[in-house]
Amino acid sequence: MVKNPFKISFGKKSEGDRQAYRAKIDGLHVKIDGRPAVYVAKDLSPSGVGIGCPIGKREGQSLTIHLFANGKMVASNLKARVVRAAPAFTGLTFFDLDRRQADTVHRIVLDEQKRQAEVRKGNKDTSDYTFNF
Repeated sequence: MVKNPFKISFGKKSEGDRQAYRAKIDGLHVKIDGRPAVYVAKDLSPSGVGIGCPIGKREGQSLTIHLFANGKMVASNLKARVVRAAPAFTGLTFFDLDRRQADTVHRIVLDEQKRQAEVRKGNKDTSDYTFNF
């Protein structure tokens, strides 16, 4: 058996490195199971969501969330873990998503990326890219 003589390394990732593109999406909200409050999502990526306020959970705690876009539920029963709990921000990372849930989150982020690209190109009508479910 011949061992692979090639070794490729891109260096060690630091704790602050982003794992995926984060989209800032107007009208995106987070509902946490068992709580009456609805929180404004600061950003969304395929790996997690940022909330623009504290939610009363500590780092490492798990919860189930639902995503709403302009009042319509677009993703439900997402398992998330608190990875950052600061006075003005809470960062959640997704875990154990099934294929449908992961595809839905990816599609939301991709649709927003496409919409932002159209805006940069000067196209004012970007409604085709906003949460077509």
